Amino acid sequence: MIPGGKYFSLLVFVFIAGCKTVPFQVKDAKTARELFRYNQSIEFLQKDYNAEHDPLKQQKIAYQLGDSYRHFNDYANAEKWYQQAIALSAGEQSLYQLGLMQKQQEKYDEAFKSFEQYQRVSGGGFEGRKQASQCRDALEWKKNFTRIQVRNLEALNTPNLDYTLVPFKQQMVLTSSRSEALGSNHDEWTGEKFWDLFVTDKTGEKFSSPVNFGAPVNTGYHESSATFSNDFKEMYFVRGIVDEQRSPQYEHIYYSAFNNEHWTDPLKIDLFADSVNVRDPYLSKDGKLLFVSADAVGGFGETDLYLFAKNDTGWGNPQNLGGNINTPYSERFPWLDEKGNLYFSSNGLPGMGGLDIFKATRTKTGFKDPVNLKYPINSGADDFAFSIDKYKPKDADDTILYAGYLSSNRSGGKGGDDIYRFEEKWMNLFVLRGKVVEKDFENPENPDSKVLGLKNLQKAKVELKSTDDKVIATATTDTAGKFVFKLEAETDYKLTASKGGYFSNNALVSTKGKRNQDSTIIRLYTQIELEKIFTQKMLVIPNIYYDYDKATLRPESKLVLDSITIFFKENPDLKIELGSHTDSRGSDAYNLKLSQARAQSAVDYLISKGVPAETLQAKGYGETKLVNNCGNGAKCTEEEHQKNRRTTFRVISAKLNIESVEPENIIVDPRLEEK
Repeated sequence: MIPGGKYFSLLVFVFIAGCKTVPFQVKDAKTARELFRYNQSIEFLQKDYNAEHDPLKQQKIAYQLGDSYRHFNDYANAEKWYQQAIALSAGEQSLYQLGLMQKQQEKYDEAFKSFEQYQRVSGGGFEGRKQASQCRDALEWKKNFTRIQVRNLEALNTPNLDYTLVPFKQQMVLTSSRSEALGSNHDEWTGEKFWDLFVTDKTGEKFSSPVNFGAPVNTGYHESSATFSNDFKEMYFVRGIVDEQRSPQYEHIYYSAFNNEHWTDPLKIDLFADSVNVRDPYLSKDGKLLFVSADAVGGFGETDLYLFAKNDTGWGNPQNLGGNINTPYSERFPWLDEKGNLYFSSNGLPGMGGLDIFKATRTKTGFKDPVNLKYPINSGADDFAFSIDKYKPKDADDTILYAGYLSSNRSGGKGGDDIYRFEEKWMNLFVLRGKVVEKDFENPENPDSKVLGLKNLQKAKVELKSTDDKVIATATTDTAGKFVFKLEAETDYKLTASKGGYFSNNALVSTKGKRNQDSTIIRLYTQIELEKIFTQKMLVIPNIYYDYDKATLRPESKLVLDSITIFFKENPDLKIELGSHTDSRGSDAYNLKLSQARAQSAVDYLISKGVPAETLQAKGYGETKLVNNCGNGAKCTEEEHQKNRRTTFRVISAKLNIESVEPENIIVDPRLEEK
């Protein structure tokens, strides 16, 4: 219920209406509205509307119902009755108010249309264009990525009004109209008890149930918005004193000191004339500056922000913060960060609906360039009482970059106004951008022709998988061969690219160890090359080697087979021959038998990895296909003999030959290096 409307402000009138004792029973809507009893006026207006049959009179009553609900911050019912007034041919003001109510409910598309219609009806005008533009901005702000999260502090909030959380020693102090407030008076505007200050213990991120701050600070009437000196021995707060002999009533700033035993009786601080409402005190950390909001005559708008400097006799003259900050509407709730920048709320600067929170940069002479903190700090409703209690992470593992508190009557809360915690999280978005390519041959039909480089491969299928081959997402490459995936932090991934007429290929990608506090988006890149299948043309893949006189696979050979398993699994229509070869040492018959065993060991391994047995064929060639001159009786090194102990691959069902290619580094059995 903190103010957010264009024309009225709850706290401007709360002591005029709420604290005033009315000596008679209200019996009609006109009297209720004159006394700012908007909740009560709704009952009378509803009866009047139902009893009235003249459309012109119904139109006026419908507008008043919308107006009463607006003052009561019931935006949904206000919207309903403004729409009813428009249906009864109400004028442009109903359209404008309808747009405002839709805006405060974050119905920005509908509000935009209402403001456009308002411009047509009113013949244009700056105000309608401004509001329509703000609706477009608000929609964009809600769509934009943010690392800021806002959550309701449910332990502190009630169905009543709860707002303005400030530090007090190891505790926190808030304002609330909950049932534990002192006295029996109720606010005629809200129907709730008058506000009091409450204190809560804070342990880590947990709060105890708030208890009343007690006398002499709290009374049976309104106390709110405390601010404390750095040593917590002085406090300033807002109070409204009821004096039935004086009407209207006003709110002012009061001062109390702690004398090591109790708080002294509060004294009113004479900052303005008694006929000025003064609210939202904030005392600078050094105690030399006091910021307030006030509706003093001669200001820029309904409520302006002012600054007072402390001198030898108390507080100096008020200094209006000027037109860089103040507008024709309401500026409220000033607060300074550790660098002296000003945070405040305004419904006169471009915003999302009601009061929005802004940050203004400190200069040598004041403040400038207020910037909207946008969504989710701000909403379509009233957002105010902003403060920061954490400016940076405590260590490298701390995921909260900065954090603080704000108050808001946004939807989804527990009451009219609630206290919220905001945190900017160390949040990284991992984006993998990749490309699938193929060799660019001088003669596209001849793989033996010169390779000119690599070219993009479009319409290739790319699967993002977990390390256990579960498909997470699928993409198809565009005309530039590109694809994009979003990844999770601290995760290993496997990519499989495939296309008809090409052999599939894999790539591994990991986000482990790549988090960065200074960057939101972490970009990764990979490139996958696919080999085109040329009918009756030789292709090459890495070798599989064996130790001397052995048929068992070496560890590095298993790695090779693991890396190409996907090829066999994803091409079940091809019949693959695994041909094994020996060196020249030993008899021809023995080597033929040994090579057959070696080929079978490779086939068996692939079958154990899930490759269908019917797609594989083992073939031993013995020493019939040596790759060098190390034939019988030739003197060769172990490395030269090793080149002949290999397994090759052929696609026999498609009459394709796949010949192995030796790796860059051949691992030699150290026992044989000297032989």
